[in-house]
Amino acid sequence: MTGVSIIQANASHAEIISRIGKAAFREAFGHLFNSMEELQQYLDHTYATGKLVTSLGKENNIYFLALLNEQPVGFAKLKKHSLHQQIESFAQTELQKIYVLFAHHGTGAGNALLQECIRLARELHADQLWLDTHISNTRAIRFYERHGFKKHDKYFFTIGTQLFEYDLMVLPIAVLNFKSLNVLNH
Repeated sequence: MTGVSIIQANASHAEIISRIGKAAFREAFGHLFNSMEELQQYLDHTYATGKLVTSLGKENNIYFLALLNEQPVGFAKLKKHSLHQQIESFAQTELQKIYVLFAHHGTGAGNALLQECIRLARELHADQLWLDTHISNTRAIRFYERHGFKKHDKYFFTIGTQLFEYDLMVLPIAVLNFKSLNVLNH
Protein backbone atom coordinates (compact mmCIF):
# COMPACT_ATOMS: atom_id res chain seq x y z
CA MET A 1 0.00 0.00 0.00
CA THR A 2 1.32 3.41 -0.92
CA GLY A 3 1.61 6.17 1.64
CA VAL A 4 -1.00 8.95 1.58
CA SER A 5 -0.44 11.97 3.78
CA ILE A 6 -2.43 15.16 4.18
CA ILE A 7 -0.95 18.60 4.76
CA GLN A 8 -2.58 21.99 5.15
CA ALA A 9 -1.79 24.05 2.06
CA ASN A 10 -0.57 27.62 2.01
CA ALA A 11 0.06 30.26 -0.67
CA SER A 12 3.22 28.46 -1.83
CA HIS A 13 0.98 25.60 -3.01
CA ALA A 14 -1.23 27.76 -5.27
CA GLU A 15 0.37 26.59 -8.53
CA ILE A 16 0.05 22.92 -7.51
CA ILE A 17 -3.61 23.39 -6.57
CA SER A 18 -4.19 25.18 -9.89
CA ARG A 19 -2.74 22.29 -11.89
CA ILE A 20 -4.66 19.63 -9.94
CA GLY A 21 -7.91 21.61 -10.04
CA LYS A 22 -7.80 22.21 -13.79
CA ALA A 23 -6.90 18.62 -14.63
CA ALA A 24 -9.33 16.95 -12.20
CA PHE A 25 -12.25 19.23 -13.10
CA ARG A 26 -11.65 18.63 -16.82
CA GLU A 27 -11.46 14.85 -16.24
CA ALA A 28 -14.67 14.79 -14.19
CA PHE A 29 -16.84 17.38 -15.92
CA GLY A 30 -15.32 18.36 -19.26
CA HIS A 31 -17.72 16.10 -21.14
CA LEU A 32 -20.72 18.04 -19.77
CA PHE A 33 -19.75 21.28 -21.50
CA ASN A 34 -21.26 22.22 -24.85
CA SER A 35 -18.49 24.76 -25.36
CA MET A 36 -14.85 23.92 -24.73
CA GLU A 37 -14.19 27.67 -24.76
CA GLU A 38 -16.54 28.15 -21.78
CA LEU A 39 -14.87 25.24 -19.98
CA GLN A 40 -11.44 26.78 -20.52
CA GLN A 41 -12.65 30.22 -19.39
CA TYR A 42 -14.08 28.68 -16.22
CA LEU A 43 -10.85 26.80 -15.48
CA ASP A 44 -8.66 29.83 -16.19
CA HIS A 45 -10.80 32.01 -13.91
CA THR A 46 -11.42 29.52 -11.07
CA TYR A 47 -7.87 28.19 -10.92
CA ALA A 48 -5.91 31.37 -11.66
CA THR A 49 -2.82 31.21 -9.44
CA GLY A 50 -3.29 34.77 -8.14
CA LYS A 51 -6.91 34.07 -7.24
CA LEU A 52 -5.84 30.91 -5.39
CA VAL A 53 -3.13 32.81 -3.47
CA THR A 54 -5.83 35.24 -2.29
CA SER A 55 -8.21 32.39 -1.42
CA LEU A 56 -5.51 30.52 0.49
CA GLY A 57 -4.93 33.65 2.59
CA LYS A 58 -8.55 34.05 3.68
CA GLU A 59 -9.23 33.18 7.31
CA ASN A 60 -12.44 31.33 6.43
CA ASN A 61 -10.78 29.01 3.88
CA ILE A 62 -8.74 25.90 4.59
CA TYR A 63 -7.03 23.91 1.86
CA PHE A 64 -5.60 20.43 2.30
CA LEU A 65 -3.24 18.70 -0.10
CA ALA A 66 -3.13 14.93 -0.51
CA LEU A 67 0.39 13.62 -1.06
CA LEU A 68 0.94 10.14 -2.39
CA ASN A 69 4.54 9.11 -1.74
CA GLU A 70 5.29 12.83 -1.25
CA GLN A 71 3.75 13.80 -4.64
CA PRO A 72 0.62 16.03 -4.70
CA VAL A 73 -2.34 14.13 -6.19
CA GLY A 74 -5.40 15.92 -4.82
CA PHE A 75 -6.75 18.75 -2.72
CA ALA A 76 -9.79 19.80 -0.73
CA LYS A 77 -11.11 23.26 0.08
CA LEU A 78 -13.21 23.85 3.16
CA LYS A 79 -15.09 27.03 4.03
CA LYS A 80 -15.15 27.00 7.82
CA HIS A 81 -18.34 29.04 8.16
CA SER A 82 -20.64 28.83 5.14
CA LEU A 83 -24.42 28.85 5.52
CA HIS A 84 -26.59 27.24 2.87
CA GLN A 85 -30.14 28.58 2.92
CA GLN A 86 -31.63 25.11 2.32
CA ILE A 87 -30.10 23.69 5.52
CA GLU A 88 -31.60 24.47 8.92
CA SER A 89 -28.53 25.20 11.01
CA PHE A 90 -26.44 28.20 12.00
CA ALA A 91 -23.18 26.23 12.32
CA GLN A 92 -22.34 24.91 8.87
CA THR A 93 -19.06 24.08 7.19
CA GLU A 94 -18.87 23.68 3.41
CA LEU A 95 -16.71 21.16 1.61
CA GLN A 96 -16.40 23.38 -1.42
CA LYS A 97 -13.98 21.31 -3.49
CA ILE A 98 -12.40 17.90 -3.28
CA TYR A 99 -10.46 16.66 -6.28
CA VAL A 100 -8.09 13.78 -6.83
CA LEU A 101 -6.36 13.27 -10.16
CA PHE A 102 -8.03 10.42 -12.04
CA ALA A 103 -4.84 8.33 -12.20
CA HIS A 104 -4.82 8.30 -8.39
CA HIS A 105 -8.45 7.32 -7.75
CA GLY A 106 -8.58 4.26 -5.51
CA THR A 107 -5.33 5.08 -3.70
CA GLY A 108 -7.03 6.34 -0.53
CA ALA A 109 -6.18 9.98 -1.27
CA GLY A 110 -9.85 11.04 -1.52
CA ASN A 111 -10.75 9.19 1.66
CA ALA A 112 -7.84 10.79 3.53
CA LEU A 113 -8.86 14.27 2.34
CA LEU A 114 -12.48 13.71 3.35
CA GLN A 115 -11.51 12.37 6.78
CA GLU A 116 -9.37 15.47 7.39
CA CYS A 117 -12.29 17.71 6.36
CA ILE A 118 -14.66 15.88 8.71
CA ARG A 119 -12.10 16.13 11.52
CA LEU A 120 -11.83 19.88 11.04
CA ALA A 121 -15.63 20.35 10.84
CA ARG A 122 -15.92 18.52 14.17
CA GLU A 123 -13.17 20.68 15.65
CA LEU A 124 -15.06 23.78 14.47
CA HIS A 125 -18.23 22.46 16.20
CA ALA A 126 -20.19 22.56 12.95
CA ASP A 127 -23.67 21.06 13.06
CA GLN A 128 -23.56 20.18 9.37
CA LEU A 129 -20.88 19.59 6.75
CA TRP A 130 -22.36 20.16 3.31
CA LEU A 131 -21.32 19.94 -0.31
CA ASP A 132 -22.81 19.84 -3.74
CA THR A 133 -21.94 17.41 -6.50
CA HIS A 134 -23.18 17.13 -10.05
CA ILE A 135 -26.14 14.76 -10.35
CA SER A 136 -24.32 12.66 -12.96
CA ASN A 137 -21.24 12.16 -10.76
CA THR A 138 -22.43 8.81 -9.42
CA ARG A 139 -18.96 7.75 -8.27
CA ALA A 140 -18.67 10.83 -6.03
CA ILE A 141 -22.25 10.49 -4.78
CA ARG A 142 -21.61 6.87 -3.73
CA PHE A 143 -18.32 7.93 -2.09
CA TYR A 144 -20.05 10.61 -0.01
CA GLU A 145 -22.94 8.30 0.89
CA ARG A 146 -20.47 5.66 2.14
CA HIS A 147 -19.16 8.35 4.51
CA GLY A 148 -22.59 9.24 5.88
CA PHE A 149 -23.67 12.10 3.62
CA LYS A 150 -27.32 12.19 2.62
CA LYS A 151 -28.95 13.91 -0.33
CA HIS A 152 -30.78 16.93 1.02
CA ASP A 153 -32.02 18.91 -1.97
CA LYS A 154 -31.14 20.08 -5.48
CA TYR A 155 -28.98 23.06 -6.33
CA PHE A 156 -28.39 24.78 -9.70
CA PHE A 157 -25.24 26.55 -10.85
CA THR A 158 -24.51 28.42 -14.07
CA ILE A 159 -21.15 28.28 -15.82
CA GLY A 160 -21.07 30.45 -18.91
CA THR A 161 -24.33 29.80 -20.76
CA GLN A 162 -24.98 26.38 -19.21
CA LEU A 163 -27.09 25.50 -16.19
CA PHE A 164 -25.86 22.52 -14.16
CA GLU A 165 -27.89 20.55 -11.60
CA TYR A 166 -26.26 19.41 -8.38
CA ASP A 167 -27.26 17.29 -5.43
CA LEU A 168 -26.90 19.13 -2.14
CA MET A 169 -25.53 16.57 0.33
CA VAL A 170 -25.25 16.93 4.10
CA LEU A 171 -23.36 15.12 6.85
CA PRO A 172 -24.70 15.83 10.38
CA ILE A 173 -21.51 16.60 12.29
CA ALA A 174 -23.33 17.43 15.54
CA VAL A 175 -24.58 13.83 15.68
CA LEU A 176 -21.00 12.58 15.18
CA ASN A 177 -19.80 14.87 17.98
CA PHE A 178 -22.60 13.64 20.26
CA LYS A 179 -21.77 9.98 19.54
CA SER A 180 -18.11 10.69 20.33
CA LEU A 181 -19.07 12.25 23.64
CA ASN A 182 -21.27 9.27 24.52
CA VAL A 183 -18.39 6.88 23.82
CA LEU A 184 -16.11 8.95 26.04
CA ASN A 185 -18.68 9.06 28.87
CA HIS A 186 -19.20 5.28 28.99
